[in-house]
Amino acid sequence: MTDFETSEGEWDGRPRDMVWSLGLCIGAAAVLLFLQFTPRPFLTTIAAILWLVALMGVAALTQMRRARMSADRLGRAAWRIAGAPYIVGAAILVADPLLGRGGLAMLLAASLGLAGLARLSFALAFERRDRAWHFVSGAVTITIAMAIGFAWPFPLIGSAIKALALDLLVIGATAVLAHACATNSPARTA
Repeated sequence: MTDFETSEGEWDGRPRDMVWSLGLCIGAAAVLLFLQFTPRPFLTTIAAILWLVALMGVAALTQMRRARMSADRLGRAAWRIAGAPYIVGAAILVADPLLGRGGLAMLLAASLGLAGLARLSFALAFERRDRAWHFVSGAVTITIAMAIGFAWPFPLIGSAIKALALDLLVIGATAVLAHACATNSPARTA
């Protein structure tokens, strides 16, 4: 058994296990605040897109780390499927920062929808105390994917960036809450 795993595939309660999720929360909240209170929309948009690309990479790494810590095959597959679309989304934002091409915006929406479905399937497949937080996270991601897919072309890219930052904030917050729920659960007897 590796240093990252426990017998049930849960995080082992050490504070370093929540660093990725907390960083994601703080970074996404910073993007939202930056977009809300900066008076120059163009500079705000470019800076927020760069922050968002970095945060999408952190979201992918967070979910890949969960895949590595998962003890069962279905859990590993679900977390990998949930993490990979964020790498695709970050690549899309690098290729077309303002989402001016409809095909790339739709690909971004589809990849986010896939990530949300993977988290929903993980939440529905297992009887665990923290499954409600994964369900909330997946449902919010699917809602944001639908908003991006149905609202393209955006009158302003800022609304899409706010939606993506909100998605990342929810992912980080629900990961922290799921971790707290899993570590505070009573120990199972064998």
